[in-house]
Amino acid sequence: MVLGWRFWKLGENKPLRDRIIESIKSIEFHKRELDNIKRRLEARKEKLFNLTVKALEDKDKVRAKVYATEHAELKRVIKVVTISELALTQIAIRLESICDTGDVIVQVSAAFKVVKKIGEELSSIMPQLETTMKEVNDVLVETMSSLQQITPESPITLDLSGGEEILESAKKYVEEKISSLEEPLPESLEGEYSLDKIQNVALLASGGDDEEPFKATLLNAPRPTPEQAILDNRVLEFIRANGSYNVLEIASRLGVPVDKVEQSIF
Repeated sequence: MVLGWRFWKLGENKPLRDRIIESIKSIEFHKRELDNIKRRLEARKEKLFNLTVKALEDKDKVRAKVYATEHAELKRVIKVVTISELALTQIAIRLESICDTGDVIVQVSAAFKVVKKIGEELSSIMPQLETTMKEVNDVLVETMSSLQQITPESPITLDLSGGEEILESAKKYVEEKISSLEEPLPESLEGEYSLDKIQNVALLASGGDDEEPFKATLLNAPRPTPEQAILDNRVLEFIRANGSYNVLEIASRLGVPVDKVEQSIF
């Protein structure tokens, strides 16, 4: 069923087409905000990588673990932001399709699931986006109501696979992009030295350089044997040359046991 825009009015409110256009503009604004956040996070992630390498050069393994753990956490946040940015783009395209074709039912049904999912993902990163997501949701609900269809909260027989495909394709794209940029940090960083057990990670993430939390640990740190010191230097040179923390790769390339490489890094 195709309706002329002159019928797309809800009581005394603005025409629905105008409200959809306003929602698209609001989504584009928040996309730019997300892009700015991602740029800052990526700059901080690069700095943390350099700080990790420097800490390894200085034989400061405790600080290196803290930097590397926060580096891994920033990668996770960047992934969420990037996926959300792509999902917002897909929502804007869906809304533009509504304006262009009037094929409301199929387009709106897919958009509902995306709005709900990214709203949950971004609530802790950009609280101000929650209001926009609610406005978008209201527009979509009223669109369904204006066509005398069942609201999304009730069971409907429409094909809702489009929304899931948006998120899945976005996640796949981001995962491939991130994996092609650099080697993942070792899983062992998330164990003994997880974020829950390392103090002042938040301070490090903001760029602070307070030395006090590390002094006691550094004073009690065991001195490496001459053989281990030589291996430490070889591992460090490999990391600097290749930018990789992959323990298995380092052990294979240097021809040494994995546990020795882990001892050098961790």
